[in-house]
Order: sequence, then structure tokens, then C-alpha cells
Amino acid sequence: MVPRTGAGVSVAHQRAVLRPWTGPTGATRYARESAERIDRYEPEVRAFTHHDTARLRAVEDDRGGALSGMPVAVKEIIDSADHPTEWGSDRARGRRPARNADVVQRLVDAGATVAGMTTSTPFACGTTTPTRNPHALARTPGGSSAGSGAAVGAGFVPVALATQTGASTIRPASYCGAYGLKPTHGRYPMGGVHPVAETLDDVGLIAASLQDIDRVDAVLTGDAASEPPPDLAALRIGWVVLDGGDEAGPAAWHALELARRRLADAGARPLTGAAVDALAAFQSLVPGSTEHMFDVFAAEAARHISPHLTPPHPETDPRLIELVRRAASLTDAQIAQAHELRRRLRETHAGLTGAVDVVATLSTTGPAPVGHARTGSRTMPATASYLGIPAVSLPALSVDGLPLGLQLLGADGEDRRLLAAAHTIDSALRGDPFPLSARTDRQGSTS
Repeated sequence: MVPRTGAGVSVAHQRAVLRPWTGPTGATRYARESAERIDRYEPEVRAFTHHDTARLRAVEDDRGGALSGMPVAVKEIIDSADHPTEWGSDRARGRRPARNADVVQRLVDAGATVAGMTTSTPFACGTTTPTRNPHALARTPGGSSAGSGAAVGAGFVPVALATQTGASTIRPASYCGAYGLKPTHGRYPMGGVHPVAETLDDVGLIAASLQDIDRVDAVLTGDAASEPPPDLAALRIGWVVLDGGDEAGPAAWHALELARRRLADAGARPLTGAAVDALAAFQSLVPGSTEHMFDVFAAEAARHISPHLTPPHPETDPRLIELVRRAASLTDAQIAQAHELRRRLRETHAGLTGAVDVVATLSTTGPAPVGHARTGSRTMPATASYLGIPAVSLPALSVDGLPLGLQLLGADGEDRRLLAAAHTIDSALRGDPFPLSARTDRQGSTS
């Protein structure tokens, strides 16, 4: 879990702290504390492109609505009528939408307060952003939803809207020590969201708690029904190595093994029989799938990115040019192969139904890398986007004192069931800050 502030706590841990929402009756105090944290730490973290602390200081308790007074941040490829929405690019500088995106409007109608717009890589496809990781300023917060991850990780807001086409919700949630939900494809409306790749795009949530995700999910779907958390002993958890397993170091795998052991000690039972076989069948198709996912990504994204590259400009993000070139190089056979693998993976994953309740693995290949030239590997979160299934990241692990997420994958359309299982697993793992930790010594071994 994310370190709490207190006497003797480092500056980094004062800067990086999750602040779950306290509800409508405590909205005034919460919003003013958010404004104070933004004033204090935003110059270092750089999570926002535009923010409005005066709006937060004007919040009043319980004005009506399920989210009355809740401060939320919005990724800058999601339209907000109250703020410039500039798609992460100088080419959209000063763009002011006439209306809110559908997801933003639903939050506003429920009483939420838009605190500001968070940084995105250009058109959610580019290389990087100015945002810094609140846990360690020299490290990336991830991307493309960099600002949304950092805004929650720094305690500025309890919930930030993100998007994910490949990795862009789960990765920054993992790197910034926050909770994340990449929903089933199509769960949330996409009106007013700049498209990247339609068969992969989803609005995601990065939040300070699972309860905050529950609240916002209910508003965005219009369905307040929830699943009760199951008993851990009745929860069938399948542990896998997703694509990118060869990128993750021994310390990351050791932290994941600590999580598995703690859950076993708390009463989780190992899979047996047909469940083991079903999981192995799914596992066998995953290696190398990220490259096929990115073929789909590139082929669909090029249609939306190409217009922004004309006329040519010397400061255009080179990754956008690379993406369009990759799309142009793809053959019909390659694209067909990528869609066929997705079909087979979806079919095999659906075969887990009845045998496995939740699939568990690392959220990312490790903690946030040093530097800001790139936003980290996309491989671990890519599977959920490729299949269109829901994924949750829990801030339960760490390596060298830096956050690392535990990723849980659920069945297609069973987001509430996945969230219920996430509550059970999160409760079983909760303890001292970063309890499931490993470190890397200079030779790369773990302890």
C-alpha cells in the first residue's frame, strides 16, 4: 500500500499519498485539502495542464448527488467544457470544447467537481509528457495517462479519468501506487473522447481506493448494484505470466510470489484439475501477443493520427510518425493474423469461466523506470486491452520501496464481479505500507 504521511516520513512520501474520498458530508474539507496539496506539490509533479484550485475551495458539503463535491481530474484527450482540452499536442493548443464528454457530464451531473485536466502523451500515442512520478521525481509516472496517475498518486484527487488503448490506465496506476480499472471494452461511453484505436479504446479509472472506483463506476454505468466480496477460500485465483514476463526482473516476480503466499496463508486455495489445464491453455497463447495487439493499434490509430501530421512540423513527436509508418507497412495478412490471435485468446480466456474466478499477475514488468524519455513497457497490461476484458491494478507490491501493482483480470462483462474479488484480495493483502516488497542488490539478486 502507499506510504502514509507522518513524523519522520520522507519528502517523497509526503508528496505521494493516496487520499480516498471522505464522502459528500466531508466534501468541503476534502476539496480544500486537495487545493492545498495541488498548490504545494503540483510545481514538482506537473500532473495538470490546467487546474482550478479556486473551484475546489468553493466546494460545499452535500450539495446533492452521489458524488457531491468529489474532486476529479480528467485526462486531456477527454473533453471538458470548463477547461482547455488539448489532446497532449501543441497542434490543439487552446482548444475549448463546447460540451463535456459523456463520461465527464455524468460525473458533473452526480455532483463531482472537475479539478483540472491531466497530461497525456500527444493524442495518447506519443512518447512522453512533462509529468513526474510523485514517489520519485526522476522516474516516469507511465503513460499515456501520465497526469491522471500522478494526480491520484500525489493525493490531489481521489479519482482521475484515464484512457487505455494498450497500457495507459493500468501502467500509470501501477507506477504511481494507485488503484486502476480498465473496464470491459465498451462499458463506458466514449462520446467526446479523442479516438485512438476503436476496438481497443476505453475510458479507465485511476483512484485512491476500490470504494472510489465503485462509486464512479456506478455513476458512469447508471447501475448502483454491486457484488458482495466473496470469501477468499471460495475464490479461485489463477496465477499466470503474461506477455512481457521475460522483461520483469527477479525482484518483481519475488514480490508477486510473496502476494501468492500471503493469500495462501489467508485461506486462498490452489487450483486443481481442469482449472489448471484451462489456465495453461490460456497461458500458452499469450507470449508474443503484444506485438500483434500493437499491429491492431497501429492500423486503427493511423487513421486518426495522420491528419495531425499534415502539414509536417519539425517538432512532431517521432513516435506518431513511427506509428503511421508501421501501419503503412502492415499487410492484410498481418492484420488478419492479429485479429485471429485475438479471437483465439478471447475464446480460450472465456473457457476459464466456471474454473477460474480471477487471473492474477504483475501489473507492469517492474516499478517505474528512471528517466522521462519513455513511459515504460506496455506488455503486461496489453493483454486486457487486446481481449477487451476488465483488469484491476492493486497497489499491493513494491520493489526497492517503489510501488508495483498486482493485476487482476476478470471475465468479459463481469466488471462488478472482478471488483468484488479485488476487494477480497486487497483486504487480505492490506497491512503495513508496501508489505509485499523485494529489493534488488547491485548484482540483481533479490532479498
